[in-house]
Amino acid sequence: MKTLIPFILVICGLGLAAFVWYGNKRADRASDEQRVLDAVLAQQEEARAAQERANVLMAQVLPAAAACDGLTTGVVFSLCEQEPDPGEDWPDWTDAASPAEQACLLEAFHQTNRHAYEIRSESYDGAAPDANRMGRFVSDLCTAALWTDGIDYGDTDKPLSDLIAGFYADRATSLVKPAQSF
Repeated sequence: MKTLIPFILVICGLGLAAFVWYGNKRADRASDEQRVLDAVLAQQEEARAAQERANVLMAQVLPAAAACDGLTTGVVFSLCEQEPDPGEDWPDWTDAASPAEQACLLEAFHQTNRHAYEIRSESYDGAAPDANRMGRFVSDLCTAALWTDGIDYGDTDKPLSDLIAGFYADRATSLVKPAQSF
């Protein structure tokens, strides 16, 4: 019996040591709740960073496309005069625009959409716009004359790059327009 008691104490000590070791190992490992909380916090941080980036992009005033230098606003206002009744399709805008004007309007159109998609953290495919998409864009360009200094609605001899710059300046002051695409 005298040899049995130390043996029992050693076995109990080893069992207690194993139990403590197992408990420490379990305590060091993150619980399911902690892992979920960490994932939620990481997701919130990503959303906050994305929102900050979107806010910076929304306040950004885009420059007028280089292809628009030397062109006049006449093409924009002539296209706006062709605006159809609600529910009807816009006419083919390429018939009323020269190749240089088409290049300018397409570059501004794609620049605007790329910017809007970037704000929304989406990818822009850059597909050629149909007449209705381009018509909505040109219509917004026409309304930019209302707040662009030095350009009145219908002025056909003003620099097109100034009208586009006014359009972008107005978009940057809005809380929702910069994220809208055509």
